[in-house]
Amino acid sequence: MYRSLYELIIPSRPRLVYTARGAEPFPGEGRFPQVRWEACVNEKAAFEMALAGAIASKRTACLFSVAGVYEALDPLMSSAYTGVKGGFVVVCVKEGPLDATPLGPFSKLPVLVADGTAADLSRVLPFAFDLSERHEIPCLVETLPLRGTVDQAAEPPQPQAAAVSRFERNPARWAAIPQFRYELHRALNEKVERIREELEAYGGNEEVVRGGSGLITHRAMTSPPAGGEVSLLSLGAVFPLPERKVSAFMDRMEEVRIAEGPYPAIELQVRQKERLSGGMAGGSIALHPSGGRDAEEVLFGSRVVRDELGPASSINMAHGMATSGIEGEIIAVTDEEAFLHSGLPAYVNTLYNGSAFLLVVRARERAKEIEAVLAGFGARCLRVREAGEIERYTGTGEPTVLLYEGDL
Repeated sequence: MYRSLYELIIPSRPRLVYTARGAEPFPGEGRFPQVRWEACVNEKAAFEMALAGAIASKRTACLFSVAGVYEALDPLMSSAYTGVKGGFVVVCVKEGPLDATPLGPFSKLPVLVADGTAADLSRVLPFAFDLSERHEIPCLVETLPLRGTVDQAAEPPQPQAAAVSRFERNPARWAAIPQFRYELHRALNEKVERIREELEAYGGNEEVVRGGSGLITHRAMTSPPAGGEVSLLSLGAVFPLPERKVSAFMDRMEEVRIAEGPYPAIELQVRQKERLSGGMAGGSIALHPSGGRDAEEVLFGSRVVRDELGPASSINMAHGMATSGIEGEIIAVTDEEAFLHSGLPAYVNTLYNGSAFLLVVRARERAKEIEAVLAGFGARCLRVREAGEIERYTGTGEPTVLLYEGDL
């Protein structure tokens, strides 16, 4: 699938293409000698490498899964302030229920969405690179998995002379003292409004009016069944939200609902929340791409928390749940790379604050390293061979880490 996405990215003339370890290799070696492809150790490293290239005026792309882009949150969250000089597009393939769309309001990065067809991506990607380059800001593109075949890309034109690497020394752009950050924040807010104005006329926002009942969703979402009388606004731009277009659609409707993923992005930006059917709580339908609603996961009678918001995010989430008085046992699940990436300080924090829950780490190659590190903090760390053994350690009331080789 990634090989076909490369073919769709190439016509936009990127100089650098980054992925994380394990992704399909770039098929253009020999065909596109002007494009450098690299698979980095993880998504965070790939994003940082790409950001550096884009700051130095090179057109750059990253290709991740949606879950993978959450592993790059550290550099991503400041990249809107740092800005870029070359176009920088992060293509996020939606392979599960998680969306990249909430990262728009969170990071102030523009977010475009595509339905996974080659035709739609062929429209979205050049627009995203151009938008990024003109406004000097990284752009996220979320897409459903690619459907259909993609014609092999023709040789793109050689990069223009203006794309030659150049680095502008400007300490005021990166030093995070209050005076500089205030100016950057003000400039960023103005930039977001200019992008919003441009997205009002974006061709990816498609509207079909059939009746007085309206549904607002986005193109990387499989919409719930809509009857023949239901009007639909399918957004190709989620952040900044094209507010005038959304408001005009809502004004024509007698009732409006929003269908998006489990974490709202469109709903948070809608100003006329009182117009949503059932108000803020009832106006949004959180759906998976399959159309099913979220269900709480339970294992051995305990609530399961997974890394849905970034590497080892389950640890901080479980700690928050345990200290907020939620009833019942909690099992946090992560893997060895995520734990060593950012989970260790999170778990030390839980120990320091006396939080008690069961942490299961999928450890296949680095179990000894994790044991050695946790031993230094006096943490209880055990290995289990069968999933059924995990039940033995639930309900003990003490913090415990279990290292398990299998999938859970």
